[in-house]
Amino acid sequence: MSTRSDLVAAGAGPWQIESNGDRVAHEFLVDELKRHRPDDGVLSEEGHDDRKRLERARTWIVDPLDGSSEYRYPNSVEFAVHVALTVNGRAEAGAVSLPAMGETYSTLPAPPHPRDSGRERPLVLVGRSRANIDGRRLASHLGADVAATGSAGVKAMLVVRGDADAYVHAGGLYEWDVCAPAVVAQAAGLYVSDALGDDLVFNRSDPWSKGIIVCRRDLAQPILEAL
Repeated sequence: MSTRSDLVAAGAGPWQIESNGDRVAHEFLVDELKRHRPDDGVLSEEGHDDRKRLERARTWIVDPLDGSSEYRYPNSVEFAVHVALTVNGRAEAGAVSLPAMGETYSTLPAPPHPRDSGRERPLVLVGRSRANIDGRRLASHLGADVAATGSAGVKAMLVVRGDADAYVHAGGLYEWDVCAPAVVAQAAGLYVSDALGDDLVFNRSDPWSKGIIVCRRDLAQPILEAL
């Protein structure tokens, strides 16, 4: 947050703000992981993947600035920081920070199960790039209200908070996009899978992931049918 404020005050352009935010967050997280967990692997969106992580049972999957294209705007809150630990391909612990909202959600302690919203029509969050694809299908099949917003971490944590009922992205994403949000949402008792309904597996040779569904458990089957 201070990096953005300083750059805005200095008159930096949007691209400079975004690239510096990515760099500062990446360097901080990777340096801390090297200091505290030097024997573990690391996969970061902003780092060079030397693939040594594939030889490690424990690998950290990090998105230093999820929604970086939103971070560049001084008043935007639609970005997050993802940090997750995988053990033998399964997410075991993690945290999602929403810096502009002053909130962090993690697996320890686990978030409380989302409150009942009392909404008659479920509210489903989708990415802006998928609004005319996933959004239309879900609105039609579920009778849902659909909203598009930035950052996978923000969307997933809004479901964890109970401010939305589901987050769906049926297109491809990278492991750093989904790993931390998925493990935090699971800790909150929500349904989590890829867009095909399969369990998410991490630290693979190809870090491309088949989307994500985070939702109330009663919505899982209707969402899969809609997709």
